[in-house]
Amino acid sequence: MRYHVFISLSVIMTAALAAAALLHLPAAVIVCLAVADILSICLGYRSVAKPLSAIRSGIWLLREQDFSSRLRPTGQPDADMVVKMFNRMMATMKEERLKLTEQNLFLSRLIEVSPLGIAICDFDGRVIQTNSVYRRLLSPAVEEVIKSLADDETRVVRMASSQIYRCSRLWFMDSGFRRAFYIIEVLTDEIVSSEKKVFSSVVRIIGHEVNNTLAPVISVLDSLSEIQPAGSTAARAIDGCRESCHNLIDFVRGYSGIVKLPEPKPMLVDAALEIERLKPVVRTVAGDGVAVDFILPSDPVELSLDMMQIERAIINIVKNAAESIGDRPDGRITLRLDGRVLTITDNGRGITPAQSGRIFTPFFSTKNPDRGLGLMLVVEILRAHRATFSLTTDQATHLTTFRIEFQ
Repeated sequence: MRYHVFISLSVIMTAALAAAALLHLPAAVIVCLAVADILSICLGYRSVAKPLSAIRSGIWLLREQDFSSRLRPTGQPDADMVVKMFNRMMATMKEERLKLTEQNLFLSRLIEVSPLGIAICDFDGRVIQTNSVYRRLLSPAVEEVIKSLADDETRVVRMASSQIYRCSRLWFMDSGFRRAFYIIEVLTDEIVSSEKKVFSSVVRIIGHEVNNTLAPVISVLDSLSEIQPAGSTAARAIDGCRESCHNLIDFVRGYSGIVKLPEPKPMLVDAALEIERLKPVVRTVAGDGVAVDFILPSDPVELSLDMMQIERAIINIVKNAAESIGDRPDGRITLRLDGRVLTITDNGRGITPAQSGRIFTPFFSTKNPDRGLGLMLVVEILRAHRATFSLTTDQATHLTTFRIEFQ
């Protein structure tokens, strides 16, 4: 309000000065009026300049985002009302920024300690922030799946490393625009446990029914065989039926053996020495037409293993590799131990990328009509040892590698 008084006074003094000059009043009066006019103009300017200076300071604080500083009152009610409102706005913005900073810090820490792999994208869909789980789970195969996802799409994929992931592409609103983020969830333990329960239940039911059904059939066939002349057509037919019954029982017993696989009893062993001891057995399993190479370290490699079970796993892997090589004249299998990692490589026909995602599922086999028992046994043994493993064929070298990393 003060600047109104000074502006009015300045107008009055200017009018009085003009009237005094027209009326030819004494010079002293004119000088006094001029001085009063100049003084009122200066006071008016000062009363206007002070609020303007405060506004400039406020604009500078906003530009610098200094929400902690405040404007001082000017002593003018109108200007002080603006200053007070500005200071309240700055206090509110400081509280909001502090709240937003705390929320962002909380979310960042929550994302970092989350058991899920999380990646946040910018507005152009480029990943700009990831947590440690996402970085650990990310591989070229997973990245390919992630890039192929559409908005709000979730896909469960089996990787060649025997891992099962659920990958999702979701979005959230930021500044009025959608931003994408990815989630990778490991489902291996849950799905494997569920598959094992179903597999065990099916095998137990089939085994029970087959044994209960075929036991009396075999008994009857044995009785019939005794009353038939040796070498007769009926005797040969009975023997064939009896052999088929025994084969079916052995068929079911093979699955039952996997279901009843005992828990491993690990002991600290020199893995290099134990694998060295397996050379004769491995070469026998591979066959005469397949060359077998062992690349083992000279220093001891101490691992906690149940070597009886690991030996069965290695023999089954080599057996599968030899069957994959078949009659190839230059067949070769290489066993290499490098620290905790054991790789078994062969130059057989390999597996396709489509097969690699299903290779570790129950009952799946690339050798029709093979039942996949060998690989199922290997999987159960390695999972019981908490080992990570994969089976892949390099598309460049066409070499197939079974890679095992022990704990």
